[in-house]
Amino acid sequence: MKLHAWARHAIWRAVADLGLEPGDQVLVPAYHHGSEIEALVRAGLEPRFYMGDGELSPVAEELEALLTPRTRALYLIHYLGFPQDSARWRRWCDEHDMLLMDDAAQAWLTTHDDGRPTGSYAHFAVFCLYKAVGLPEGAVSVGPEAPSHRPLDPRPGAWQLMRRHAWWLVARSRLASVTVKLLWRPRQGGFDPEAEFGLRDPDAMPWATTCYLTRRLADPAAAERRRANYARLLGQLGNRVPPPFNRLPPGASPFVFPLQTEDKAYDLERLRLSGVIGLDVWGHPHPLLPVERFPEIARRRARTIGLPIHQELRTDDLDRMAAEVRAE
Repeated sequence: MKLHAWARHAIWRAVADLGLEPGDQVLVPAYHHGSEIEALVRAGLEPRFYMGDGELSPVAEELEALLTPRTRALYLIHYLGFPQDSARWRRWCDEHDMLLMDDAAQAWLTTHDDGRPTGSYAHFAVFCLYKAVGLPEGAVSVGPEAPSHRPLDPRPGAWQLMRRHAWWLVARSRLASVTVKLLWRPRQGGFDPEAEFGLRDPDAMPWATTCYLTRRLADPAAAERRRANYARLLGQLGNRVPPPFNRLPPGASPFVFPLQTEDKAYDLERLRLSGVIGLDVWGHPHPLLPVERFPEIARRRARTIGLPIHQELRTDDLDRMAAEVRAE
């Protein structure tokens, strides 16, 4: 296990550690954040995009049609903390003499049906810590990486840590929500691919506060509370949830609660004014994606927002969010 400042750094480093070479190809999902694609490209790999099925799972026939003599790896994303069938895809990779790369950036504490943790079937797996608890940054990777003795960033990251916990407070406190509504406005300006997808400094290490707070990271009760919060919202807003997220598997540790909307910008602003800070879920693909080939993915990007369901929310917080969604 190895610490990184950001998951994209772990992905970039893993390419060499796995023995992949410039010009090798990797099968990657068309539905992605973009930073993982950029990390693979910056490491010298060529992405070949696959659609998957309506459940966002790969389809063997589609993958096999994309194979060439240079295809060396399959990149699998565990979306929103919902586990993919990694055991199946590890077998598929072994049959095709390929590597399996598990992107569990949103899936810390997620387990498979057999109880094994997400990432345990793959040749490489990466997790984001700050998406599970209130850390300013931090990622963990598991794989054949060379040992590293690089020290953590000695700065405490106090301002970043305070800001992240302030956002968590907003989701719990009506008073804080009102304050944010009055004082905070979202960042203006167009989408900046470099800011969103850029590799940043791959030699950076996470703040010293990361290790100080890690004792909270392995608490299985956090996943249980996230599932309970998700299930409560699912019972009230299930008709607005796209598959595969309209069913909650027992091993999931959900990242956010995804909602379909006809006007993402309008609904995010309306929720903000009510004190609910929603997430624009993966609104923009990496520039290398031929978007015209994947219209269903484009529709998903255009329509999905995320509501907070983290482990420190209370039932009245969840009910208030559900009421705000239904009030539109």
